[in-house]
Parts: sequence; structure tokens; C-alpha cells
Amino acid sequence: MESSTTMRKITQTKDVDGRPLRKGDTVATLSGNVTAKVCDLASDGGITFVSIRPSHQSYGRGIWHAADQVQRIGQARV
Repeated sequence: MESSTTMRKITQTKDVDGRPLRKGDTVATLSGNVTAKVCDLASDGGITFVSIRPSHQSYGRGIWHAADQVQRIGQARV
């Protein structure tokens, strides 16, 4: 059986502390202490996800994490 992905792109979500997260924000994961930039946001079945790319990598695909498993440590420059 083939599974279908129904993730829908969103523009904003909230981190573990309830603070808003947007593309370009800097976050730290609760497990692993990875510092990364948010490169995409999506929602699937009422759960929100952020795709993050480690700060030292300027290119490449991000890794998806549940938004409630990251903490915002820096806001994107506007």
C-alpha cells in the first residue's frame, strides 16, 4: 500500500513555548541541541511541522521536525 503525503504549506506556527515561528527564524531542537534555520513550514492532520537546516549549511534540504519539539532562539530579519 502506498502512503500519500497531505502536508500543506503554512506561513506561521508556534514553538514549544507558544512563540510564533516563521521561515528564517533560528531554532534549537529540544533533543540533540541542534541550532538551525527554519526553511519551510507545513501542517498535516492538525500537527504542524518545521523543516530546519543547520546554520552552518547554506544549501540543501531541511529535516522535518514537529513544531512543538523546537524552541525559537532568534527571529528572522525583516
